Amino acid sequence: MSLKNKDVLITGAGGLLGSALALSFIKEEANVWLADSDKDSLINLANKLPKEKILGQLILDVSSPEQVLETFTRINNERGSLDILINNAGIGVFEPFWERDFKDFMNVMAVNAGGTFLCTKEALNIMKDTGGGSIVNIGSIYGVVSSDPSIYTDCSRMNSEAYSASKAAVIQLTKYFSVHAIEHNVRVNCVSPGGIFNEQGEDFIKNYSSKTPIGRMAEYQEITGAVTFLSSEEASYINGQNLVIDGGLTAW
Repeated sequence: MSLKNKDVLITGAGGLLGSALALSFIKEEANVWLADSDKDSLINLANKLPKEKILGQLILDVSSPEQVLETFTRINNERGSLDILINNAGIGVFEPFWERDFKDFMNVMAVNAGGTFLCTKEALNIMKDTGGGSIVNIGSIYGVVSSDPSIYTDCSRMNSEAYSASKAAVIQLTKYFSVHAIEHNVRVNCVSPGGIFNEQGEDFIKNYSSKTPIGRMAEYQEITGAVTFLSSEEASYINGQNLVIDGGLTAW
């Protein structure tokens, strides 16, 4: 795969999917900027990765226009280019929706959708002057369909309307930017994972797995391969797509 020596920025790198993405890109010999709002998670991740492939650890709240601008200014000043942006940072809220505070709703939208907008805008300001690049957004099947309440029988954490709305926005931002960025040779795509196994409750795993034709939840590496592929030149004619990776859950 043509990612050797490419410069990649991964937001939300300290999380489980972000960490898996960082490892996946490094295995493809890319150089990575690790960005996250949690300093400790960045340090823990960096300690597990080859130091020569880490361009920097960036403390970044993607919902802050000032922090986003500062981050991309640093990247541009230090490297003069950015080949790939992975908009992975995201949050959720989990109490029943009728208990939702509007501030919490808007915070989810600000991070998930607003962060995607802000980082994409600043990445394009670099990429358009350096020959182009690739942007991959991380959506969710819950940006495509609603969550099934029957899955969450042993969970205190429910999927929320705020998360679903924000991920639907990410998918639409993907389509918009794919049309308007391609004139600068920047492709924009989205990957929307289904449920990923992370030692959830026994009932949840059983219930969720029964909803998928494949009959199980995903592993992290089953998501990361699609992201690295879409980032590479092997996907040079793929633009504006939302690749759903859900074991077939949304197919029936």
